Amino acid sequence: MAGEQAATGALGQGGALGVYLAACGLDGEVEVCLVGADGQAPPDLAAHDWTCERTARVGWRNLGMGAKTLPPPVDGCAPALRLVATTARVEGSRALKALAARLCRDATCPALLLAGAAEAPDLWAGYGAALGSLLELVSWEEPVAERHTLSLVGLLVHRREAEQVANLGELRRLVEALGVAMGPSFLAGEPLPALLQAFRSDLLLRLPYAGTSARAMAERTRRKVLDCPLPLGVTATSRWLLAMGRLLALDAELVQRLLEREEKKAWPRMETARRALAGKRLAIVADTASAAAWTGLALELGLCVGPVLLLDRSQGGEAAFDKLLGSAGHKRPEGLALGAPAELGALRAALDGAAVLPQLVVRPDLELGDSRWAGLPTVEAGIPARRKHYIYPLPELGYAGAVAQAQRLLDAWMGVH
Repeated sequence: MAGEQAATGALGQGGALGVYLAACGLDGEVEVCLVGADGQAPPDLAAHDWTCERTARVGWRNLGMGAKTLPPPVDGCAPALRLVATTARVEGSRALKALAARLCRDATCPALLLAGAAEAPDLWAGYGAALGSLLELVSWEEPVAERHTLSLVGLLVHRREAEQVANLGELRRLVEALGVAMGPSFLAGEPLPALLQAFRSDLLLRLPYAGTSARAMAERTRRKVLDCPLPLGVTATSRWLLAMGRLLALDAELVQRLLEREEKKAWPRMETARRALAGKRLAIVADTASAAAWTGLALELGLCVGPVLLLDRSQGGEAAFDKLLGSAGHKRPEGLALGAPAELGALRAALDGAAVLPQLVVRPDLELGDSRWAGLPTVEAGIPARRKHYIYPLPELGYAGAVAQAQRLLDAWMGVH
């Protein structure tokens, strides 16, 4: 999708890109205004907005340090939401502060000021800032639905393809099997009016990309909040469902029957991959939340994990990795080293300097060039992902996601793709 080219230079990848990705996670036209930057849009974003592509849903407006007036409207575009992302320089400029305020005040649609989001440490922080602000638009004082209803908060939309549909379908299948309705998700390609109905949910499942702590979310929304790692893997999925059952006081026998039925199907389907992959060394290059999730799945398959290189600067690093892995029901393997290279050159150096070359890699497409890692069997995951184009729904989350991703690892090892 547009913007993935921007993710390959600096590993921080920029808060502006995260705001843009959040806009892509909404169904409908969204205007993104960047205030206080140097006047240049992040690479490849401006080339894909609605001034250049009539089918685009996101409009990109870059108002640099010299900007004094609002941009003229684009013919035929009626945004449902305006996101105003600023840099730190706005705070030191009276004119830019006034301009940012006017962009919010004079908008013909709901507008959100994302102070400092354009210079957030990485795309995940920019994405979280936008998502957290969207929660502010919901009228949480309205009554919840009569039936238990769950909303996901913190889904990361990076490809608008079949895997997003598959993830939602798998999570909805499990939730509804326990008699709980599925409410709107932040963010999963739903229109803003649908998101505003989130007040009907009595439980919010906070995923790591939410941008707001579980405590702050509970205080703001007055709803029960379940803090959860990514449910990638059998154990992580079962622990999430058990925790949800306890929090909503669901029938314990109903929950246990679901877990037994699903695990009975999943483990045998993963056994072929486990027999082939057990003892192989897997390296993981990902943001902290994804790295912990993939580590958990790898341990279920008997893989030796390491090294693990973290791409983000906002999710808490090594301590957060250990906490997420523990919450998913796994222990950090003894001797597993984590690294956090600051930019692409340092990443390449860390990869090429590894004492042991892995046999499998989970990573985004990071232009490794002539690195000795470039030709290793690879499962492409994360941002950017240029070579992963599914033609049928393939989930990453839930029990079906564990089976599907185990198969991807096996396919990579066998050279199927």
